[in-house]
This record gives sequence, C-alpha cells and structure tokens, in this order.
Amino acid sequence: MVLVSSFLSGLCIAFGATVYLMCMSYGSEYRFLGAFLFGIGLFTIIHFGFWLYTGKVGKLLDNKPKYILDLIVCLAGNFLGVATVAGLMLLTRQADTLRTIATPIVEAKQDDAPYSLFINAIFCGVMIYLAVVGHDFCPYPLGKVLFAFLPIMLFIIVGFEHCVANLAYYMYAGSYSWQGVLNFIIMILGNAVGSVSFDGLIKLVIKLGINQKKAKTEDIKKNDEDLIQ
Repeated sequence: MVLVSSFLSGLCIAFGATVYLMCMSYGSEYRFLGAFLFGIGLFTIIHFGFWLYTGKVGKLLDNKPKYILDLIVCLAGNFLGVATVAGLMLLTRQADTLRTIATPIVEAKQDDAPYSLFINAIFCGVMIYLAVVGHDFCPYPLGKVLFAFLPIMLFIIVGFEHCVANLAYYMYAGSYSWQGVLNFIIMILGNAVGSVSFDGLIKLVIKLGINQKKAKTEDIKKNDEDLIQ
C-alpha cells in the first residue's frame, strides 16, 4: 500500500517539476507561474492522502521506530514515480526543452557546497511540513488551499532543495554521478532534519502552552480557595 501510494506521489511531484521547467522555458518572467503550478502536485497528494517522503518524515516523532522502514519504502516509491514520468517525457518532443532548462539548475546543485545543500534541504523540509500540517489544521477551505500552495511557491522561488523533485531535474539534465548520489543523501537527510525539527519545536511550544495554562488554572483555583477561607 505504501509503495503504490508513494509511487503516485512521485508521479504528482514529477508533473509539478515538469510544468515548472516548461514555464521557465518561456522566460524567467513565468517563474512565478511555474512555482504556483508546481503546487498542484502537492495539493493532489494532500487531497488523496498519498505518501510523500518529505510530507511523511515530519511525523517521525509520532510513530514507532519501524516507521523508518515505511519512510524508506516511501522514498523508493517516490523516486520510482518520478523516474517513470521523467523517463517517458524524455521520449517526447519536449525532451530537448526540458534538458536545456534543467541542465543549468542541476549544474548549480552539483557545484554547490555540501553545507549549502544541507541548509537548503532543511528549509525545504520546513516548507513541506508547513504545507501538509497547515492544510490539515486550518479549518477554512481557503486557508487549506493557501497552505498547500504558498510554502511550495516559496521553496521553489528561493531554491530550497527537495530530494524527490530534484530527481526529475537530474534525469532531465542527464546527470548521473557519485557526486549526485552524495548530494541526494545530503538532501534526504536535510529534508528530514527540517521537517522533524520544526515538528518538535511546535510540540514543545504546545506543551509549554498547556503547562502555562494548567499553572494559571491552579493559581486561580488557589486564589478562590483563599477567598473562601
């Protein structure tokens, strides 16, 4: 079930990455449109409850250690889905355009320092966490849509590193190397650190808020007892 669901997520992310590249091919002024359309992929994933690594890894603290195995299967399924779309698109008339736009994007990632990739991956993890959890918690339909799209637009425009989407760029650019493998490991870990850390901080804030509320309630109760006496 996890593998099939994650495969479908990979398809969605690949479609998002592909439409972003095609928009960029029309000119840099279409970058914002491409960033917006990329969000349709994640919106679909959230709506149908598909498994996306960067969305599910943020729930690591809520699950038992065996959940890590599910995440590994999820990541494999995501990569398989992306590879399927990218591999088929490379057989189409859009292949040259996708290759032309993706190549400088990938070259920038290959030339980047490991710590830079890691930091960008951490921030991407935070953005995906905000998109998924924000969508789930927001009670208003418009708010759900905004949470699903705006963090995605932010990470695309800024250039944060999404390990699943990046596979599409690497495949379109025809970039296969051990340096690329190392970069993906860094991005996978960075996405996890960002999402899990942000989830932990939110849990800490909620816990402190509950403790403060409980302490305030106890103070009020004590004051009432003192007045009665």
